[in-house]
Amino acid sequence: MNIKHEIKRMIESYHTIIIHRHQRPDMDAIGSQYGLSLLLKENYPNKEIYVVGDLNDMSYLAKMDDIKDDVYQDSLAIITDVSVTRMISDGRYQLAKDIIIIDHHQNDTDVSNVSIFYKDPSFASAAEMIVDLARTFEYKITSEAATYLYGGMVTDTGRFLYMANPSQTFELASYINQFQPDTQSFYDYIYTEPLKKRKTKQLFQNFELTENNVAYRKNDRSVIEESGLDFQSISRGMVNQMAGIIEVPIWVNFTEDVENNVIVGEFRSRGITIVDIAKKYGGGGHNNACGASLKDWDEVELVLKDFDERAKNYAKNTK
Repeated sequence: MNIKHEIKRMIESYHTIIIHRHQRPDMDAIGSQYGLSLLLKENYPNKEIYVVGDLNDMSYLAKMDDIKDDVYQDSLAIITDVSVTRMISDGRYQLAKDIIIIDHHQNDTDVSNVSIFYKDPSFASAAEMIVDLARTFEYKITSEAATYLYGGMVTDTGRFLYMANPSQTFELASYINQFQPDTQSFYDYIYTEPLKKRKTKQLFQNFELTENNVAYRKNDRSVIEESGLDFQSISRGMVNQMAGIIEVPIWVNFTEDVENNVIVGEFRSRGITIVDIAKKYGGGGHNNACGASLKDWDEVELVLKDFDERAKNYAKNTK
């Protein structure tokens, strides 16, 4: 039995299913988690389906469930868009009887007692993996489910700029669009913002360059407090302020996470594989979009040195 049908068999064998994803969710985490929950509720109306985790301003209209520990007894936990323990939102997945992980990142998992680890980096998003499962299983798909799943696909590909397998991604995007996602409402939510927030972004316009044109910003607690923005809006939300510059092949954003006493790095590149550097420092992600949590600003300097060397070698090999 292949892994997709093993996932379906396990889903059908449980009455209670609780779906997790990573902390500080982006739209792919929310889209894959919440989209999957809507699929399961539609196709298995007699099952108890729950979603748990923290929320932020990338969560669209999703609402999480407040459940007690005993709900996990004899349950199935499904974790989407993440496979490393320190990043999973709500650690109670460990209380479940079985655990399924569905992830498109390149990281291996350190979650113990995983029943099924479905990892496939050929998919550009976890939401795309869920769409593929829904098509394989011939699930009924509501417009609401389609909206979340399509939203995850759009955002994690950077509006279809970053794709590991474009023909597969566009095929699945076309498939999910048959179910009439509310794209206008979603786009209005994701791609518009209050005037105050737009003006605040001026605080993050400036950046520095390494010797070999790696662009970087260091956001300490003072600029975070001055901006009034939440952590995610600065860490992930500001990294692409440095994107789209011909001379800059790699751009990175470092943000002080006071709550967890780490420096969160968001790393992006154009035409250069950098995920191995993220992994070197305990992180991971995609070839051209990844990140890591760093111990301190001294470690940030080591990361910058590695990126600068990568940019130097890339320039040398492309002359």
